[in-house]
Amino acid sequence: MNRSIIFLDFDGVLNTEQYQAWLAVEGKPNKDAWGPLFDPHAVENLRKIIESTDAEIVISSSWRYIHRLGSLRMMWEVRELPGEILDRLPCGASYISRGEDIECWLNQHGQTDYVIIDDLNDFYPTQLDRYVETNPIVGITEADATRAIEILNPHT
Repeated sequence: MNRSIIFLDFDGVLNTEQYQAWLAVEGKPNKDAWGPLFDPHAVENLRKIIESTDAEIVISSSWRYIHRLGSLRMMWEVRELPGEILDRLPCGASYISRGEDIECWLNQHGQTDYVIIDDLNDFYPTQLDRYVETNPIVGITEADATRAIEILNPHT
């Protein structure tokens, strides 16, 4: 059986406006070699999802255009982020929507159990029941984590 998949955006999900503002006020660095640092609260909520579902991550973030898969995996390790990055979008050569890229990836991998975590709705109507929309100010909240877990573990 395939493990569940989290299609994960970064900006507005893990990279939050609130955390970036706090770092600026505190005079702390706000980025590293990969880009903006992620909000520890959002990361912990992602950790809850992964610990409850054993899901793997497919990067749907625009960061996928800047970083190769190996670089994203290295960032994951260096930043001590939860879970494992399985893959990244896109599937095709031309970008139409994240929904299309996700549909393509799902079809290529025969996967049906997934959740999309993003702050922008760029998805097919058939994907919306598996979409958790985050507020870009705070990223993944406890309520968002609970919703994602319910999508991936509907019978628990």
